[in-house]
Amino acid sequence: MPYLIQGNAVTLGAEPTLMNNKHYVPLRDVVEALGGSVDFDNEAKVAHAKVGPWDAVLTMGDQNVTVSGNGTNTPVTLTAPPYVEGDQFFVPFDFLRDAYGYNVSFEGETLTIVNPNAA
Repeated sequence: MPYLIQGNAVTLGAEPTLMNNKHYVPLRDVVEALGGSVDFDNEAKVAHAKVGPWDAVLTMGDQNVTVSGNGTNTPVTLTAPPYVEGDQFFVPFDFLRDAYGYNVSFEGETLTIVNPNAA
């Protein structure tokens, strides 16, 4: 399945998955494709995903996320809990909208991600 990020087709290491009628994406792959970074504590199953000034703290199985940046801390409730499979941390695709304000959509088999603030 292709990803479209800012209008460019991108191939990532893991495909989106469908679980309980919800599409999930691999957090590290998507965040790095957006120019960000992810630190993951495998023992605690906690990820810090940083994109631009925004840092989201996610815990496996917990729908509550804290997003900080520009001097603010904002609680976000995900539409489904993140999970870990193998060495990948998966989040619901709309996490990118809720945490960072990206426009995201599935069209057919393609996940489209657009930063509405990008020039």
